[in-house]
Amino acid sequence: MKLQLTRSPDTVNSQNIKDGLLPYFSWVSPWKIQVSGGLQLPLGDLLMDLQDILGDTPNIDFLRIIEEPEVDEIFIRKLRVFIHCIDKNEAKYSAVRQAIIKAELHSQMICYRCGNKFKPEEDEEEGLIEQYLLEQDINKYKAQFMKTCMVCINKFNAAQGKAKPIEKVEVEEISEEYKKQSDDTSVCIEETYQQQKEEELNKTEELDREVNDALSIDNGVYLYSMADVDELESANKGATRDQASRVKSLVKRIRESSYEKEFALIPKDWKQQCNELERNFPNFIEVIKFVFHQFALSNVSDQVLRIPPFLLVGDAGIGKTEFMLTLSEMCATALEVIDISSAQTGASLTGSETYWGNSQPGMLFNRLMFGNVANPILMLDEIDKAKESSAHSPLSALHGLLELRQARQFKDLSVPEIRLDASHVVWIATANTLDAIEKPILDRFMIFHIAVPTSEQMVEVVKNQYRRFLNDSPAGNYFESEISSDVLKELCQYHPRNVRKILNLSFGIAASQQRKYLTIEDIQESEIKGKSKQQRIGIGFMCAGI
Repeated sequence: MKLQLTRSPDTVNSQNIKDGLLPYFSWVSPWKIQVSGGLQLPLGDLLMDLQDILGDTPNIDFLRIIEEPEVDEIFIRKLRVFIHCIDKNEAKYSAVRQAIIKAELHSQMICYRCGNKFKPEEDEEEGLIEQYLLEQDINKYKAQFMKTCMVCINKFNAAQGKAKPIEKVEVEEISEEYKKQSDDTSVCIEETYQQQKEEELNKTEELDREVNDALSIDNGVYLYSMADVDELESANKGATRDQASRVKSLVKRIRESSYEKEFALIPKDWKQQCNELERNFPNFIEVIKFVFHQFALSNVSDQVLRIPPFLLVGDAGIGKTEFMLTLSEMCATALEVIDISSAQTGASLTGSETYWGNSQPGMLFNRLMFGNVANPILMLDEIDKAKESSAHSPLSALHGLLELRQARQFKDLSVPEIRLDASHVVWIATANTLDAIEKPILDRFMIFHIAVPTSEQMVEVVKNQYRRFLNDSPAGNYFESEISSDVLKELCQYHPRNVRKILNLSFGIAASQQRKYLTIEDIQESEIKGKSKQQRIGIGFMCAGI
């Protein structure tokens, strides 16, 4: 492919416009501004906006403002702004970007030569327009498809003696007239700007990528905009005393935290870790394979922890929570467990409506806003026991949160002014059965059925529980690092949900006798105290109480 040389269009009074702006914006002097005189107003408004956003002396290391022709238009040149801010503040970047969009729209509504606002042409003006196009040798254009500046056309035709000129209006007078019309123009610009803004919001995925690329945080992401926090503060200035106090306290916490959140990464030794998971949780083989494959995907990209939503289905007490605790520890991220069975509404997850006097943000808002990572693991426990009614459903928010596009626009009901990016959250759910869960929710999860461990598998389950007690308890270092074979065999007879409880009681008995090891007698005595004798594996898992 051959490269072709291009050049910027010739400008009209370019030097004059820069000289006129320097007394007011001296900080632009090192940078290239090559813009025609007719675009002085949108250019001046832009520089004023930049100064308002970035300070009287903006901290930038690059600025270039030029104009470029519009296709099939002869009176329009669009402003093109290239700027790089040293201060990588997401809120300021967003404000600068919107100011540039506004200036670009403004530049397309006026003549780049004289600054005149375009108006609909009258029928009798069509001849003058056609004559102008003919003289300029640009008759390939169709007048009805162009925006035309009648001031410039009349001046040209009058100079050529082709038409009676309109009243002599100098460029300065045109500028003054244009300024008188500025209110109407501003309304028009604002309407067009709002349309443009809506179109931009509809392209959230592209915008997110642009923002992240422009602000390039190492292993991190911006989850919200400080402009939204300002809006929250402003919107509640006239609220009741309690509401104003609540918002003031919340805003203070937000400003003290950081909107830059790091990503939790997959373990560096993820293959070995997954092998360890298989040994400790032999009845979770299928879900471990799923996690292994997701780790492999991350390993060939950016190492960020990403796992699609999945649901663990199985009897109570077979190690679902224990498995998730171990997985979160592997990935060095927090596990937040939400007990859906006790939730009356979705408030625990997504906050309560602002009309409630005691309105508070939900767990998801707090975890993302005040947590350390952008991709925490959230576990919804026992979603099959959600107490749903015609008015409230604890799971209703999941319809949006489990869809990436909607999750990027998450708003807590208690703080609707702030938009949070919840698309990086790792969602896990547990259930004993699928019968009571609505199909649209199930369709959003990968589903894995977890069986009760066999007698052979219980050996690894018990060893894992023993090691976890030693690691988690302050007294763990006192006891032997390995469990004896006879105690192991005894514990393998119990249901997994009771092993931890029996171990805790048994270690207490051993400590009271100043022993560093457990005995079968410790286990049997703990069984009696825990009233769990009926839950031995030997008589089956379908017995009462399981």
